[in-house]
Amino acid sequence: MSTPRYLRASVSPWVVIVIVIAISMMTATIAAQVRPAPQPPPRRTAPPPRTAPAPKRGEPEPDERKPAPEEKKPPPAAPQVASSGDAKVDAGAALYKKNGCYECHVNDAQGGPQGPRLGPNPIPFARFQAYVRNPSGDMPPFTAKVISDDDLASIYAFIQSRPMPPPVKDIPLLAP
Repeated sequence: MSTPRYLRASVSPWVVIVIVIAISMMTATIAAQVRPAPQPPPRRTAPPPRTAPAPKRGEPEPDERKPAPEEKKPPPAAPQVASSGDAKVDAGAALYKKNGCYECHVNDAQGGPQGPRLGPNPIPFARFQAYVRNPSGDMPPFTAKVISDDDLASIYAFIQSRPMPPPVKDIPLLAP
């Protein structure tokens, strides 16, 4: 028995395989290029209001009124440095505050988490000036346009005037 004519393939099976692979690759490429529709961001809802815990037995009810505006604390001001009597030291203290040195090196140049200790007994002035003009760490450079050499000398005089801290044995909380 012979195969009917309409069932006979006039194309080789390899051509069919190549065509099937080409079609599947095109559909995969087209599917990869289709982007999903943009979705709006999720809506944020306000957190539920906090409620005060119930008072314990025998305690008075808490005052429910809101504090008046005059009860709010004022923003913290720049630190005040005591006057030493020397005009150059006092000018240096003012410049130390004005230029924000206290923000890293703390009020009396004793150092803090962000900046090292500067005084008492600071490094020599020439080295101090060179570092302030071209620092190597996180400190911003203070060029002569920002702080003049005279102002820098006043700040250095303020740093030199800082008193030595008391010995550890004289501090009750730190004494052994």
